[in-house]
Amino acid sequence: MHDDPFVRLLEEPFSSDLLANWNEFLNLQPQGSFFQSPDYIALFKDCSNFEPLVIVAVNSEESFTGILVGLTIVDHFYGIPFQRILVIGGPVISVSLPNPEIVLRALLLTLKSRVPAKTVFVEIRNLQHWGEHAAIFRESGFIWHDHLNDILPVHDESQVIPAIKPAKQRQIRRGIENKAVIRPAVSKSEVEDLYTLLLDLYKKKVRKPLPPLAFFTNFYERIQLGNKGVILIVVHKDQVIGGMVCPFSGKNTVHEWYICSIQNRLKHLYPGVLATWAGIDYATQHKFRYFDFMGLGHPQKPYGVRDFKTKFGGDVINFGRWQLIINKFWYMVGLFGYKIIKRFSWL
Repeated sequence: MHDDPFVRLLEEPFSSDLLANWNEFLNLQPQGSFFQSPDYIALFKDCSNFEPLVIVAVNSEESFTGILVGLTIVDHFYGIPFQRILVIGGPVISVSLPNPEIVLRALLLTLKSRVPAKTVFVEIRNLQHWGEHAAIFRESGFIWHDHLNDILPVHDESQVIPAIKPAKQRQIRRGIENKAVIRPAVSKSEVEDLYTLLLDLYKKKVRKPLPPLAFFTNFYERIQLGNKGVILIVVHKDQVIGGMVCPFSGKNTVHEWYICSIQNRLKHLYPGVLATWAGIDYATQHKFRYFDFMGLGHPQKPYGVRDFKTKFGGDVINFGRWQLIINKFWYMVGLFGYKIIKRFSWL
């Protein structure tokens, strides 16, 4: 029997009591993360083509027993709209429940029933292993895909540097010796400078949609100034040459969400290496337990980003992803289109 009567959608504006209960619930769950929090949703205010979807489960006393936060995203491929739902981290279920599978199943089935029209697929990017509960995802129509991640322990500072490959250690030293400076952004104009680098990277290499500038200024004003994340930048002679956007999951994890560096110039400063080191060093110095590289691609496919990231140490883990394909025709069209775009990304 499903706990359907206690599963509902939440819609903005959220009351202060609801926000307090939401945050308290996440703080009590080991799998709770920034990406299932109200702060995550707040980033998309004033961002067109991004619409949050929040599903909660409560008990008879109206206490949270589970939550699932997704984001409906409308991309455009040469003017053609392509809508998907992205769930980072997956559902969060109370660890105190005797039968957590009931709430997990109810959240997934409610998600399926509330998928907006024109959605092509739903993707859950896991931040944990689901173990025996993986069967519930399959029962609900989700398909498993391998996808690697790299989790770097940073709670023992003495082990962080030795885990980095010697060549990367030298590049970090040389970049700093050549007067590159790593620090948090201190103004919206510096965030805008970093966004310019991100736009260039996504246009020429990543070839995926990038949230608008408002998303990053929201992060600076709401998350960084609230001490729930940080935008780190690499600066040389007052020029932003790289950086990383890092949300925090409590005091446990710093996540590498968006990262970029200046392209094809100032190579003696190693801006890409310093941008990665910026997040690792911040997590270490501020006594977090882990640094999360946020994705290394499919294990059977060559991926230069994976080759680069693993040179900084960490444990490679296959958390995988779950996909629910709603419209197979447009899914295959989108997949084919993306491959074509990537193939000619040098143009």
